[in-house]
Amino acid sequence: MYINWIKKLGFKAAHSAFTDLCEFNEQLFCCYREAENHVSADGIIRILTLDTQGKILYSNRIAIPQVDLRDPKITVTPDGQLLLIAFARHVSTQNRTTGTKNLTWLSLTGHSWSTPQEFADKGWWLWRVRWHNNLAYGFGYNKEQNALHFYSGNPRRSFHRHQPFALSLQKHQKGYPNESDLIFVKNKAYALVRRDADSYSAQLGVSSYPFKKWDWKDLGQYIGGPALAKLDENTALVAGRIVKQGQLVTGILKLNLSNGKLQELMTLPSAGDNSYPGLVLKKDSLYISYYSSHEDNKSCIYLANINIHLLLSNK
Repeated sequence: MYINWIKKLGFKAAHSAFTDLCEFNEQLFCCYREAENHVSADGIIRILTLDTQGKILYSNRIAIPQVDLRDPKITVTPDGQLLLIAFARHVSTQNRTTGTKNLTWLSLTGHSWSTPQEFADKGWWLWRVRWHNNLAYGFGYNKEQNALHFYSGNPRRSFHRHQPFALSLQKHQKGYPNESDLIFVKNKAYALVRRDADSYSAQLGVSSYPFKKWDWKDLGQYIGGPALAKLDENTALVAGRIVKQGQLVTGILKLNLSNGKLQELMTLPSAGDNSYPGLVLKKDSLYISYYSSHEDNKSCIYLANINIHLLLSNK
């Protein structure tokens, strides 16, 4: 098998889900949401510091009263700090949404975090940021607008619309684009975007610097909670929720960046409510965090270590 090991990291909360992963100071940092269920009002962020064998070294939590903190993402800034972002859903006592905003936190260690700071546009869910030439870039989506805006800047200072309506139903006839990831190859940006309307098929976007004009290619299949990792100038790893034999599972695929061809490499032990992976490539290993409810129908966080050379050579 390609899997060296899988460890269950988060299982104490009733519902643990929506992960991300990065490497910082030779350690792994995994963030995710803990709550009563998938849509409850009590979402908090859990941040785990791990060694490269998946052992938990430190655990931290971030919570805001009357706020459901959703889908945290974690990256390393160009000046060597950890940046955490999340979508804050302000809630009433009946769990009705009374307002939303995008929040950021900074940390020098991953053990203590700054006060939160708002960034990007209210009403647009800034899904993830990736860094390129000392700037952060990312897509924000709005369900009612059936559109993505492309943002750039420094999330802790000035973060603005770089290209409004980079992908939309009105301009591209592609309904409800939402979750996304980005990689950069030289002067090109590649984006993978989930969609939840019409054909439900994911889109591959490509744009050359200064990333104002995006061309989109339909990938012909559904990918939820997509995560990307660059293998070389022509190829990327894709992880996310895919449909296999009528079931939703967490899959790893290889993507040809030139023609958009996808090749399924493997599926992880997963079922039911699952996916939203984070990826870290390190030497011979692919570390992937994800959540799944395949054991006892309880949504838990997992970390898998995969032999990347074996995975790719057998395909």
